[in-house]
Amino acid sequence: MKVYLIGIGGIGMCGVAGILKSLNYQVFGSEKDEIYPPASNILKSLSIPIFNFSSENLQKIKPQVVIIGNSIKKDNIEVKKVQKLKIPYYSFPQFLEKFIIKDKKVLVCAGTHGKSTTTALLSHVLTQLDLNPSYLIGACLKETEINFRVGNSEWFIIEGDEYPSSFFDPLPKFLHYKPFGLILTSLEFDHADVYPNLDSLQNAFQNLINLVPENGVIVFNYDDEILRNLIEKTSPKALCISYGKSNKADFVLLESITLFRKGQFLNKIKVYIKKKGVIEFNLKIPGEYNALNALGVLALIQALGLDPNIAIKHFESFKGIKRRQEIIYTNKNLVIIDDFAHHPTAVKTTFIELKKAIKPEKTILIFEPRTNSSKRKIFQEAYIRSLSLADMIYLKIPPGLENIPEKERIDFQYIKEKLEKKGKEVYFLSEKTFKKIKNMYLKGIKEKTLLIFMSSAAFEEIKKLNKFIFVPFKKLKKELF
Repeated sequence: MKVYLIGIGGIGMCGVAGILKSLNYQVFGSEKDEIYPPASNILKSLSIPIFNFSSENLQKIKPQVVIIGNSIKKDNIEVKKVQKLKIPYYSFPQFLEKFIIKDKKVLVCAGTHGKSTTTALLSHVLTQLDLNPSYLIGACLKETEINFRVGNSEWFIIEGDEYPSSFFDPLPKFLHYKPFGLILTSLEFDHADVYPNLDSLQNAFQNLINLVPENGVIVFNYDDEILRNLIEKTSPKALCISYGKSNKADFVLLESITLFRKGQFLNKIKVYIKKKGVIEFNLKIPGEYNALNALGVLALIQALGLDPNIAIKHFESFKGIKRRQEIIYTNKNLVIIDDFAHHPTAVKTTFIELKKAIKPEKTILIFEPRTNSSKRKIFQEAYIRSLSLADMIYLKIPPGLENIPEKERIDFQYIKEKLEKKGKEVYFLSEKTFKKIKNMYLKGIKEKTLLIFMSSAAFEEIKKLNKFIFVPFKKLKKELF
């Protein structure tokens, strides 16, 4: 089958393209502008022909099926041509449901925070246990540099996103996946551009919970009151297993201590499992939140009939995923982290755990609220509380801010003034202000400094740092170790 993907540059879409290519589909795609890493690297490795948007592409390629990404609008020139030519088209969740996962046992990882890492860890462990799963993750595994795999078993692991599937398919993506197993990491208000309030978001998750069959399993974070109440309210047919710090949970996190040694994290974790006792294992990703993500994976693994004592042997070999607490440079007095955090809770939690592990004398946070939800005023006060944890803050104005109605739009000047009243050093990120960071390095950093980039998109500024700060990581390892 010849398949054409409109908007192939999204991380989910490029993963779908990879799955289709692995299954011997003829795959083509298009995008409006330049595609950036990691999607560009994935697509290059797949040798998929990619075109700029043009109605002529469809006539030239003559695809049997078209997949339309959720970033694509209904007035897109190729969408109009697809409809005119009456070519069958789907959102990518629709396509997966109809053609790829219909005969699979699907394991879905969902929640406001941590779903990419949880999906990746579950995928890694089941692969290492020789269960040969297929998977699709909304981020790239560091060990493979890609976000998908096609296995030959019944298992398909997928990150469950609550965002609408496309302009013509308003169903939340995760409702297309019909989970046999479900991990719910957390639930709080997000996607203010789609969900008017928390109740509407909870309804989407309630519908997801109701899809899990009687012989399936739901694993949920007991510490999350919203999730806990939702599970009680929904009364699922499936087996429910809880995890968390509470001793009322089935899997209890007793201890999580993250060390930062020789440029790497070591998360030492101790867990109590009912009827099994205490077990200990390590992760190479930091923080209590990642320990809880691992606990959710461990709970599902046991529910699937696998031995958790064997599974934990593979936890430490998990290298993590790109742009999640990713160490991109370190020396004696400087640690630079690139992170995906953009929701105020994720910004706060990630910052606290990184600071706890690295123990810097000075912290610098470069932050960009780039998602449609984070550009809105609704999170403004929460951002001020989260950003105030840093000593120095650089605010980057995201593209497309003018598309948000003025009354709803985040007020950067207000945030800056509020942070300055708290005694913080605050700048708007620009060529001029970014020189402060470069000059700081060139003059020599005397105090241990943690510099964190936080955004849902990659920073161009990181490339600029490469010219005078970064060295190839292999060479860096030799210097350090």
